[in-house]
Amino acid sequence: MISRVATLPEASTALSKDLAGDLELWSPENGAEIHGVMWFYTLQHALRMAFPDREPNLVIDCGSRGDLAIEALRVGLRNVALRAPAEVTEKVTDIAAGCGGRVITTKPIFP
Repeated sequence: MISRVATLPEASTALSKDLAGDLELWSPENGAEIHGVMWFYTLQHALRMAFPDREPNLVIDCGSRGDLAIEALRVGLRNVALRAPAEVTEKVTDIAAGCGGRVITTKPIFP
């Protein structure tokens, strides 16, 4: 299941309704650029505090901005969505592999 979230109340509501435990919380499109990487880092931290028995599966959408994807990975966000040229995506994927992260290059279908 996938849900777009930008705030703690939205994310908390989505997690509370997820009984299967397979929810991916996606930032809004280009969320890293619009809200900033640290906004989603703080959201992830708040979700860990609110749901200590669950690891939030938060995906930050970086649009075509490889620099923001790298920043997200370096601060500890492990899932980044990136739609960038192949050479940029390859570099970000190498960095993600080194820190246990993943780069998602296909846009999911949202409910």
